[in-house]
Amino acid sequence: ETDWNNRKLCQGQKDIPLNEKGCEEAKVFAGEMAKLDIDCLVSSPLSRALQTAKAIHHVHPDAGLYTVAELSERSWGELEGISSEEMYAIERLEEEDRAYFPGKGVEPRMEFRQRVSKGISIAQTYHPHPLIVSHGRVFTELCHLLGIPPVRQIPNCQLVKITFGSNGWESQVI
Repeated sequence: ETDWNNRKLCQGQKDIPLNEKGCEEAKVFAGEMAKLDIDCLVSSPLSRALQTAKAIHHVHPDAGLYTVAELSERSWGELEGISSEEMYAIERLEEEDRAYFPGKGVEPRMEFRQRVSKGISIAQTYHPHPLIVSHGRVFTELCHLLGIPPVRQIPNCQLVKITFGSNGWESQVI
């Protein structure tokens, strides 16, 4: 959690660090991750994700830890700081009308999707199955790229496993 999460504000690429509660959440989450076999961590460079990745790395010191700028949250330009509800309304408009574009320095949805795709490819140069520590909108675009229903409103410090099975790509909130 960041102070902006707590206030339900759109953070975008504004580099808001974890607050006290967020640091504790990351520490608890990392403790839960200690039982998993993690060889590689790839994080967004934004401090809220990187702080969480470093907490996980603390319990997995032999795992490689890398940052990939392409896994940063979507830039909301001048709209960073609007309410999350306003951001979700804009996203619904984008989904209903592919021609809709909010302007004001907001990263175009398709450019963001391409950036996320590139970020995943870069992450896989470090390890074929990295643990990626990133942001909600990044995960939503990953779902679109894989053709799976997006999991919206993922709580902070939530593990989502993506696997390829007999029915194609699947996500599982763990």
